[in-house]
Amino acid sequence: PRGAPSAERRAPSAAPSRASRASGPRSRGLPGMEPGVAGASAGEGNQGCHCLEFDSWWNEGKTRRFVYIRYNISEGAFQMAIDEDSNLYHVPVAYGAKTGEAVTVWDLHVGAELDILGRITTLQRCSQTTAQWNKYWADRLMATRDRLVEELRKYESRKTEPWLTFQKKSPEAGSADLRLLMGQVAGLGAQLQEYRPRLAAQLCLPKEMYDIEVMPRQPMKGGDADKQEAP
Repeated sequence: PRGAPSAERRAPSAAPSRASRASGPRSRGLPGMEPGVAGASAGEGNQGCHCLEFDSWWNEGKTRRFVYIRYNISEGAFQMAIDEDSNLYHVPVAYGAKTGEAVTVWDLHVGAELDILGRITTLQRCSQTTAQWNKYWADRLMATRDRLVEELRKYESRKTEPWLTFQKKSPEAGSADLRLLMGQVAGLGAQLQEYRPRLAAQLCLPKEMYDIEVMPRQPMKGGDADKQEAP
């Protein structure tokens, strides 16, 4: 089955508690990572945040089941804990609820709808580290997008397609749609290419974003080479 999980036993207390759900997921930093650090510079953009963490829920009949979802950026896989369930589920892939395509790091944000373990769920809240990561990349992409729009006004009198500048207003931390912003930068850059190819080449997507997205497909090193997914 799609995204079939493996499960390992753990203490029931590790499941999301009502208190943790009320305040959002806690940042569980990996070795060498300080909680709350999301990368203050381009060079740190893929090092300051190792995992993206979200709270969500779904309904089973009249019962609401709360779920904690953690995405490992370097591995490209999910871990999921469900309240009142002592298992920690390892989910190798989740899908976009609308596209049906496997999601990657840039598809995950508060408000995103996922098909995970065959259930449609919306990411409702995120950890502080995840929110900082989301804001860091959103700020960079929006700055590039706005510069592209400004440059194009010098050469084109026609109105830019609405989707290229669309920005959903949401007060929720971590809710910036980075995949949409990436598409906007790429689309506007292609238009500017016709007039100023050198400038368009400079106002492109950060190379680090490509590097981060393909990280899970890189050959494993050292002890990681011996790790195998449970059948």
